[in-house]
Amino acid sequence: MQDVNWLAVLVAGVVPLVVGFLWYGPIFGKQWLSLMETTAEEIQKDFNPVKTHGASFVLSLVTAYVLAQLLAVMGGSGAMIGVHVGLLVTIGFVLNVGYQGVAYEQRKPGIFFLSLGYNGVALIGQAVVLAVWP
Repeated sequence: MQDVNWLAVLVAGVVPLVVGFLWYGPIFGKQWLSLMETTAEEIQKDFNPVKTHGASFVLSLVTAYVLAQLLAVMGGSGAMIGVHVGLLVTIGFVLNVGYQGVAYEQRKPGIFFLSLGYNGVALIGQAVVLAVWP
């Protein structure tokens, strides 16, 4: 295991929450609700923000730590290294796992692409934060 900058991991852990707030809110919120065939009111009915966002943040920290390890092994720094690693992880893992939901669980392709876009932007954002903040 490589040494990591824990402050950078913490900041990178916040990135997916910010991206998600924007992605599933003002940017693509209406499209997401339509694809999910629900309303904002129905989503909010049994929503526990502390539980949901808390678990998401913990998992985002895990992702940031793993990205920090990958960047340390690669031995590079800078925004383009972050973009490169974020894209590789998105294409190599998120794309493949997400497609299984469409192929085997009959999930809508629109939700797959919306989720893929969110995860790609979030992962690239996290990797850039970690790559520029050694």
